[in-house]
Amino acid sequence: MATEKMAADMILKRGARVQMRAPLFLRLFGRKKISLTVRSPLEGTMMRVASYYLGTGLTQEKLQDITHERALAVMAVHGKVINKCVACAVLNGYWSGKLFTKPLAWYLRWHCKPEELLVIANILLLYGGVSDFMSTTRSVRLMRLTSPRLGQDQKGS
Repeated sequence: MATEKMAADMILKRGARVQMRAPLFLRLFGRKKISLTVRSPLEGTMMRVASYYLGTGLTQEKLQDITHERALAVMAVHGKVINKCVACAVLNGYWSGKLFTKPLAWYLRWHCKPEELLVIANILLLYGGVSDFMSTTRSVRLMRLTSPRLGQDQKGS
């Protein structure tokens, strides 16, 4: 298990490439495929992705024993938001995320296979840095920066 985690960490540091069909203007110039690189997400990117995902209201219990019809309903209702999550993670930056998330999500929706989106989403969910964030949160909680410091104890005689 530790070897798999190390391998995933190395992939995220260097980036995992996903190949897909090039947009029309690039195909006119002879380029058939483009590749997107998914790198280890920044903290702000993870917060954006988390807000998109939590906005859907999907939980593990809802997705546990799902029927085919229910899966189609979830895809119809929440598919665009899931594409925005993946697009935001691929862009991985403040300004690029603000400016290009919606256009890239649209492009991924119409030109990317569901398997490729699933691979990107799984990499981000499993090794996206949530455990590091929780460790940082616990460390800050233990420091108790806002706890009152009342000085020395009073000693009576």
